[in-house]
Amino acid sequence: MNRKLSLDVLSVTDAIQISIFILEVAEDGLPRYVSINDVGLGWIGHELDDIVGKTALEIYGGVAGQRALDQHVAVIEAGHPVCYEVTIPFAQKLGLLRSTLTPFFDGEGNVTHLVGSSLDVTSEKERDTALELTKLAKEEAEEASRAKERFLANMSHEIRTPMNGIMGMCELLRETPLSARQSLFADTIFNSANALLDIINDVLDYSKIQSEKITLQEAPFSLEALAAETGMLLRPQADAKDVTLDVRYDGKAPGEFIGDSSRMRQILINLIGNAVKFTQNGRVDVAVTHEPSPLGRPLRIVISDTGPGIPLEDQERIFAAFEQVDTPAEQPEEGTGLGLAITRALVERMGGRIEVDSKPGAGATFTVSLDLPVFQEKGSAAKAGPSRTESAKAALRRRFARPAKKDLAGLRILVAEDNRTNQLVVRKMLERTGAEIHIAENGQAAVEAYKTSDCDLVLMDLSMPVMGGLEATRLIRQHERDTGVSQRRIVALTANAQPADAEACLEAGMNDFLSKPFRKDDLMEVLRASA
Repeated sequence: MNRKLSLDVLSVTDAIQISIFILEVAEDGLPRYVSINDVGLGWIGHELDDIVGKTALEIYGGVAGQRALDQHVAVIEAGHPVCYEVTIPFAQKLGLLRSTLTPFFDGEGNVTHLVGSSLDVTSEKERDTALELTKLAKEEAEEASRAKERFLANMSHEIRTPMNGIMGMCELLRETPLSARQSLFADTIFNSANALLDIINDVLDYSKIQSEKITLQEAPFSLEALAAETGMLLRPQADAKDVTLDVRYDGKAPGEFIGDSSRMRQILINLIGNAVKFTQNGRVDVAVTHEPSPLGRPLRIVISDTGPGIPLEDQERIFAAFEQVDTPAEQPEEGTGLGLAITRALVERMGGRIEVDSKPGAGATFTVSLDLPVFQEKGSAAKAGPSRTESAKAALRRRFARPAKKDLAGLRILVAEDNRTNQLVVRKMLERTGAEIHIAENGQAAVEAYKTSDCDLVLMDLSMPVMGGLEATRLIRQHERDTGVSQRRIVALTANAQPADAEACLEAGMNDFLSKPFRKDDLMEVLRASA
């Protein structure tokens, strides 16, 4: 073997962890190793004498050796440098080498030697593989999350549709002459359906929180009116148990803030509702204050009750999903166990904090601390007006006072609804109003009916066969633009109850959104706006 090409520079490469090797084309035409530096020898666990004069197949054997030999022969045949990756047996594992092999020629143009350099890219490949697996796992997790959202949205829709029939017909039943026993049965059905709806809403909210899909809408709102309203809503439950519910709003506190009023209402209803539910006698006190604090979060909402209290070891657990503190057997409490988990998530999403202070037998106190921006209307200081308390009372009166009954006789209503039970619910709810009801069983039929009839209002379902409500609305609006007819109100009447659904309805050209299951009063309010 001619070893003249063995270079002292090989030892230099040891310091930078590059394997340098030289092969000589032997008389049998096969490339055989002449030299390899210490880095390469260390990788494969051989001495120099073990590899000199041998081919890659003779050194490594098997598939790995054959592939390495094939690469060497390919460079001889190609007559130019080649870069490739090859897996070979290392001393302790299989290693992946990224190599460059360059041919050297004699005076007649024949390849006599091959000089190669190799980098160990095993770790790099492992890292890339790990990254690919991580990326794949992330994509699978995101798809699973999307599938869960689709499943929950579909289940919500499928449950809300028959629930609209149950609650709507039950509400109509309660308006008929009933005996005391029959009234009890009807009330029980209606209350149970409402409880089921609360469970559905809790599960959907918790799912959105878990997937970080929940968003907060920032707008001015009256916290004072909201607190009073919540107290008014829950006071009948407290009165039924002979529990005193007292809501106090500090007169020095601002009445209006900027935030998400619907989510704030949810927080108040969850906390005050829980206090009422778990208090069998005594009182529930709600206090709202706003005082500057060096620690921030000047807005404080404190809900105290005289209930059974919460053991110290359970005070963190109650904020976990699907967890409830055990109650005495004679006082079983129902629910999903999601209320406080949702409440904490909403408070923290608002940048706030919720704490509980309680001892068994001594009631519980929940404190919500927030730093919501105070709303100050431009020019409000320069003009006189009603006090903040009077404004809050007026807002309450507006919210709870239903409009005076308006004659709906002659109001022409097109109802696009494929579910026959819900068609019946709408007909029966409106049969004594004098309104004219026309039914279209899908979106396409609704578009055709709109073009040929002179309706005043369209109640539009979203999920229908043949054509959905969004597409039907767009076609109706296009027809109005093309023909120059005045635009009629279109109200979504749908079991798709997510905020994104409401936004999609408005973008399609609808004027309002009423989610199923709906109350008769809600439907009447929508109709009065169009009469």
